[in-house]
Amino acid sequence: MMNKAVDYLSRYASSRRKLGQILQRFANRKLTDYDADDIAVAIQQTIDQCSQLGYLDDRQFAVTLARNQRRLGRSKAMIRQRLRQHALDDDIIAHALVEADENSANGDLQAAIRFARRRRLGPFARRHGAHHQRLTSHQWKKRDLGAMARAGFSVIISQR
Repeated sequence: MMNKAVDYLSRYASSRRKLGQILQRFANRKLTDYDADDIAVAIQQTIDQCSQLGYLDDRQFAVTLARNQRRLGRSKAMIRQRLRQHALDDDIIAHALVEADENSANGDLQAAIRFARRRRLGPFARRHGAHHQRLTSHQWKKRDLGAMARAGFSVIISQR
């Protein structure tokens, strides 16, 4: 189990839950002859040992993921949802969101600008050609605001 865990962690950053899932899949494929309770204990011991050795840190994983998501233009709500998928505690998620925005005055606004630029929404749109002329400016605005809302940005941030 430890070999599989170290091999996985050498290639990917992971949370405790994700590593547990990876090890469980490995056990289901390769360790069918062993008792399920023994496997569960071995998985938990491996995860604990990886944490003690510093290979696995949920707090650092959450901060890294939050910063990467902010750079991609993700909203705070989307980042929170993504971190919850890794079964992280609310205090770890809150800490990661604060760390992701530590160097910016308004992280959601900056992320919204990155998102709009990447998706070519609002002032970053290139609306030339026959297809784009079928919609009015009001329809384009509604469409762009809908994309921003689906991405998790508030109406105020989206309108800015």
